Amino acid sequence: MKVFEPHPNIKVYDNVLSFNDALIVEEQCLDNDYTIGWKDTPQSEDRFLHSSWDGRDWANAAQSGEITHFLNILGSSQPFTKLDGRIVTRSVINCNTIADSMSVHNHIGSDVMLYYVNREWKPEWGGETVFYDESGKEIIYTSPYVPNRMILFAGELPHRYNPPSRVAPKYRFSISTFFERTSEEEPTEEEPKSSVNKPDISLRNIL
Repeated sequence: MKVFEPHPNIKVYDNVLSFNDALIVEEQCLDNDYTIGWKDTPQSEDRFLHSSWDGRDWANAAQSGEITHFLNILGSSQPFTKLDGRIVTRSVINCNTIADSMSVHNHIGSDVMLYYVNREWKPEWGGETVFYDESGKEIIYTSPYVPNRMILFAGELPHRYNPPSRVAPKYRFSISTFFERTSEEEPTEEEPKSSVNKPDISLRNIL
C-alpha cells in the first residue's frame, strides 16, 4: 500500500483493499438501494442519489460478524484501523451521474475518509476530488479518481468532486465516512455547510 501526504490535512492511501474485498464493496454498492435527497449545501438545489449508514449501522454490522459486509471490509482496512478509538458518525455512499453538479462545501467538526469504489476508471472519465484553500477559491490538491484509493482529510477543508464525464460508466461510486472530532473545539454538523472555514486542526495531530 502506498501512502503520501500532498497537504498537512490530507493523507492518501492507494491499493487499500484486496482484489476480492474491492470487488465485494463495488458489488454491494451496485446492489444497494438509493434515495434522492443528499445535497452538498443547505442552499443547493441539486439533490443526489445516496445511501446513508449511521453509527448504529456500523455497530450492527460489526456485531453480525458478516466479514463481507462493506462496512466491516472498510473498518478492517489499514487506514481505518489506524483510527482505532475514533467514533464513526455515519457513512454515505455517493452514487453520481453525468447529470450531477457539485458545490464547494466542507464538514465542520468532522474528519472524513473517502473511498473510491469503482474498480475500473480512466483519467478521461473525470470524477476528480478537488480540495481548496481556506478561501474556497485556490486549489491546493486535486485527486484523480483512482480505484481502491482512500483519502483521509480534515472536514474543514473546502472541497468538491467532479461528476463522471459523458464517456464514463453510468455511475461513479464513492463512500464518505465521517468521524467524530477528538477535539471539542468545533461541534459536529449534521449537514455539510456552504461556508468555508480555516482548517485549524492538522491530521498530523490525530494519526
